[in-house]
Amino acid sequence: MSADTNPLSSTKDIAEQLLEQGNKTSDFNAALNLYQQALDIYEKAQDQAGIASAYNNLGITYTRLNKKELALDFLHKALNLWKEICDRENEAIAQLNIGWVYENVDEILNALEFYQKALTTQEEIGEQKDIADTLQIIGAVYERQARKLYRQAIATYKEIGDKKAIRYLIKNTKIRDLIAPTDSDLSDVTEGTDPGEPPKIYPPVTK
Repeated sequence: MSADTNPLSSTKDIAEQLLEQGNKTSDFNAALNLYQQALDIYEKAQDQAGIASAYNNLGITYTRLNKKELALDFLHKALNLWKEICDRENEAIAQLNIGWVYENVDEILNALEFYQKALTTQEEIGEQKDIADTLQIIGAVYERQARKLYRQAIATYKEIGDKKAIRYLIKNTKIRDLIAPTDSDLSDVTEGTDPGEPPKIYPPVTK
């Protein structure tokens, strides 16, 4: 019997169409309904790869709906299935998506853990473009964290009136726009040739 007349093949085609429709809609609740329909079909067909794809799409959509626990549940199910069927490429995708869930809720250490797992998987596969993309994702996370920490440092230095420390930070970091243009109190810290004053590293306190 040809694929075109095979009922099982035809049913899987319907499931794929449901996944595609879910990907195209901007209505997240409608997308969930479409993905669930596809999942039901894949489960009846015992199509492990299809089930994993539906789990993955459900997880992504629950992330967009800010439902962290549901998102993680579905994405871990997808990850485990892709591991079982030795689909390394999609294994890495699930790891990246889990990292994205954690990044969305500002759990940066967990996000970096799964981004690093994805990177390791991709390095084992050897696809250079995917490796470079994930390195960029990881780098962007570190840059955002650096901005956050630098701004906290600037706010504290400003509070205690230590402009020399602010000047040193601004002149020695490669990250731009750390000071708002409207912050008139700090308008002079980028001017002149004074290198500023680096933070001091103190020895442990003895008791």
